[in-house]
Formats: sequence, structure tokens, C-alpha cells
Amino acid sequence: MSNYGSNENTRDENLGSIGLGTQVSIQNHKTENEQLLKDIEQRDHLFRAISEATTLLLLADVDEFENALFKSMGMMAQAVNADRVRLWKNHTEKGELYCTQLYEWSENVTPTQGSSITIAASYTQDLPGWEETLGKGQCINSIVRDRSLKEQERLVPQGIKSLLIVPVFLHDDFWGFVGFNDCHKERLFTANEESILWSGSFLITNALLRHEMTQNLATALEKAQAANEAKTNFLSNMSHEIRTPINAIVGMTAIGKASIDIDRKDYAFGKIEDASSHLLGVINDILDMSKIEANKFELSNTTFNFQKMLETAIDIVGFRLHEKTHNFSMTCDPNIPDRLIGDDQRLTQVITNILSNAIKFTPDMGTISMDLQLLKLDNDFCTIETSITDTGIGISQEQQNRLFTPFEQAESSTSRKYGGTGLGLAISKRIVELMEGDIWVNSTLGEGSTFSFTVRLECAPDEIIDQSEIQHEDAIQSFPDCHILLAEDVEINREIVQSLLEPMQITLDCAVNGLEAVNMYSIAPHKYDLVLMDLQMPEMDGYEATRTIRALDIPGAKDIPILAVTANVFREDVLKCFEAGMNDHIGKPINIDEIVTKLRKYIPHRK
Repeated sequence: MSNYGSNENTRDENLGSIGLGTQVSIQNHKTENEQLLKDIEQRDHLFRAISEATTLLLLADVDEFENALFKSMGMMAQAVNADRVRLWKNHTEKGELYCTQLYEWSENVTPTQGSSITIAASYTQDLPGWEETLGKGQCINSIVRDRSLKEQERLVPQGIKSLLIVPVFLHDDFWGFVGFNDCHKERLFTANEESILWSGSFLITNALLRHEMTQNLATALEKAQAANEAKTNFLSNMSHEIRTPINAIVGMTAIGKASIDIDRKDYAFGKIEDASSHLLGVINDILDMSKIEANKFELSNTTFNFQKMLETAIDIVGFRLHEKTHNFSMTCDPNIPDRLIGDDQRLTQVITNILSNAIKFTPDMGTISMDLQLLKLDNDFCTIETSITDTGIGISQEQQNRLFTPFEQAESSTSRKYGGTGLGLAISKRIVELMEGDIWVNSTLGEGSTFSFTVRLECAPDEIIDQSEIQHEDAIQSFPDCHILLAEDVEINREIVQSLLEPMQITLDCAVNGLEAVNMYSIAPHKYDLVLMDLQMPEMDGYEATRTIRALDIPGAKDIPILAVTANVFREDVLKCFEAGMNDHIGKPINIDEIVTKLRKYIPHRK
């Protein structure tokens, strides 16, 4: 019996031992289930926070986006008990990668936005190892005291004890990162937190990029609308500027035809000439602006006399100065070299444009002065500053900001009251910039203005001038026994050229197209000293006619001077003429002085 009792006691002990093990197992399962439920609840809480943040960003208007962004960052931070959330964007300088903080949400800690520590942080110097880790798509989830000393030097002063850094990629490129900081306790963010916050960071960053694109599109749209409005106003001004001289030309032509009095006819011719010059100026401005907008505006540098260039500029505006009885004075630094290398015609254009504006906007009997100073002379280059001051109506600061913008004037009423295309100063600015200079204005409304600009020009070597050659050229006014072939399909243009050349004792034969010009030259090649070739003609244009003449197996065909006479005045048009075999280019409308200059160059002097 004692054995039976002993066995029974042993069984009871074993049963008791099994019961205790079961209780421990049940307790462990219970703990695991509670932790699992806690993890699920935390995950759901995070998902809800991300969902609400995303919805908030998607529904936010453009002007409310930043507020929505801060709220969204706050929702994510509070969901993981973070004290600070920061969005950083990468940028490269001199081949090194940097990051700058764009946005920050923080609570119960000192904000860092805008401080030097958040601007242009170097991955190499300030955040060692971050570029490599984040660039691989891996998060940095760590306690700060476990980081390197270099990192701690940067993170500890910001009060950070724990951090989660989530990389952000855009089109497979490392764009930046979102940082979550815990400034109160040391901990590692859970796997759920890391995974879900990564998704949330991606959504926030994409919302930011979408917002920036929307803003850029809105800004571009505003600029486009402003540009269209400016061009619409410009076209309206152009219509006025073009129709006004045409009206004068048509009207004065009718008056001149109807008048018997010779003085009355001369008066009408004078007004037609003035209106034609004005119309040509408007067209030239439009062509120049077209070249500038097409990035085809270039200079044509030659050696010129600086003083003669100034005299030419003043002569151009001299009549208007006298007409408005302005008091004009000019001072020129004697140290400015006489002979320079540059585009004297474009430099003249800038000076006359500013002088014309000064005359236009200065009341009668006002004062206009021009001062030219040598600022610098080095390495055979000189920098010259020109200042033109008037006692005119002046310009407000707001108006000054628009002065050098194409298609705009100081104010809309300016064109109606004073006329003008609104292109002159924009063109002048481009010319000055091509001459390595700058242009600016100082003005007070109602008191006057001073327009100043600088240019950098090369000094030309001294030239020994043959005085006998100058006297001989001055004496030459005609070209007797000279025979010229003109290819021109428009009758009135043929008549104009014939009238211009007739006083010079030049014999002119005319062809109405390129094919006829080739035939006429082929029949009598030794008859002609020079060919004036229009470009746009029926049957055969000027380019093909020139190439055909040059290809003729006739003595002199390859050497006879062929000059383009055309309204195609762009640089590429001139180059095309040279490529076709022409020697030079004369622009329409034809200038008699230019004709004489070209004839002297290409036709031997005849005695």
C-alpha cells in the first residue's frame, strides 16, 4: 500500500507540474496576442494618419498647400510620437552632394528651419555615410549616441536623441529624405513605423513636387498672358506707327500731285521723305527685335573714327534738336582713342536712340547734354561710358523697371502721346551687352533722366593715310563709260536704281529675272563692269543666277563684281549671298551714299 501511495503522490506531482507549464504557455500566448493586437492597432493608427494626411494634401488648394503640408507632417509625427519632422532636398555644387531643409514640423522642441545648420549640409563633411546608405534605398534608424562622433556633433546640438531617416527617390534618383526626430527618449522605430513612414514620406514628397509643378505652370501661364498682352499692345502700337507715316506718304503724294506751286510740291516731297525715314526706322526696329528673339543678332566690327561716329549720331538728331530749340552740349574725354574697332553703326544706333528719346520727352527749349568718359584702358581695349542727361518728364521707379523689356514702354499712354515702338531701349540693351557693356537709367519723375551705358572696344593701330587718295576720292562724283547690268523684276525698283545712277554717267542695262540676266551676260560678258542682282525673282532667283554666271566658261565670269540688292538684310541672308558667289550686299531701300561707296570699291576709277 505504501508503494501505491507513493505512485499516486508521484502522479499528482507530475500533474501539478504539467498544469504549471500549461499556465506559463497560456500566459505567453496571451502576451504575444496582446503585443500582436497592439502592433495591429499601431499599424492601423499609422495607416489612418497617412491616409488622412494624403487626403488633406490632395484636396488642398494651391494657396492652402503649405498649411496642409504642415498638418500632414504633424499627423505623421504624432502617430509615431516624434517631436520633429523635416523634409530635405538634395542639390549638387561643384560635383559634391548637399542637402537643404525645405519644410519642418516640430512640437515642444526648438525649430531649426532657416538656421545655418539646415542650409547646404554636405553629405561628405557633415553627414558621413548618409549618402551611401540612403542612396542604396536604406533607412537610417538609430539612437544618436550610437552614431559616429562627426554625426553626433551635428545632431546633439539640435536636441535629437533618436532618429529615423527615410530616403526619397524620384525617377530612380536620390532626391532627398524625410527625417523623424525624437528629442525626449532613446529608441528605435519599429519595423511597421519604418515601412509605413517610408510610404508616407514618398506621398508627401510627390505632393510637394506636384504643387511646385502647379505653381510653375501658373507662373508660366501668368508670364505668357503678360507677354501676350504686351505683344498685343505692341501690335496695336505698330499698327499706329506704321499707318501714320504711310498715311503721310499717301496724303502728301496726293497733295504734291494736285499742286501747281513748286514750293508746295517740294514741301510735300520733304514730308514724304520724313515719313519714309520714320517708317524705315520702325521696320528696322522690328527686324532687329526679331533677330534678338531668334538669338541671331550679331555685330559687324570694323575700324572706325570715334569722333566721326559721334558727329554722325548728332547729325541724325540735329534737325529735331533745332526744331524743338533744345540747348544741347557735349563733352568728350580727349583720352578716348580716335580709331577703334567695333560696330560703329550699332553704336551710333544706341546713341541716337537715347538722344531721340531725350528730345522726344523734353519740352521745347529744354537742356540735353552728352558726356563721354574713358573709364579704363588695358591690353589695347578701352571701356567708354556715355551719359545722356535731359530735363524732360522723368520716369518713375516702377516705370524704370520696364524700360528695357521688349514690347513695353514706360506706360501705355506713352505711345499714344509721344509715339514710338517700345523696342529701341531693348535693342540698345542687347547691342551694349554684345559690346561687353551695361546700360542703366537714373531718373526722377518730373525732373529729367540720365541714361548711361558702357562699351568695351578694341583700339585700332595707327594708320598712315594717303592724303592724295582722299583728295582723289573726294573729286570722284561720276563713273563715265561704266556699264552695269541690273537684274530686278519690279519695275519701280528698276526705275529707282536707274534714276540714282543716271547722274553718275553710268550706263544701265536691265533684266527682269535671273535667267534673262544670265543670257544677257553670256552674250556680251566684256560689256559689263558690275552686276546688281536682286534675290527674289521669277524663273531664276539671284542666287542661282549668280552661281550660273560663276560657272560659265567665259573669261571674267568668275571675277566680275556681283552685288546683291535686296530687302533680305539678316546676317544669314548676307552669308548666303557670299556662298552663292556674290561679292557684296546692298540693302533696300537703297541709300545713294552706300551705292557710291560700293561703286568706288568695285569699279576702277575712270579718268
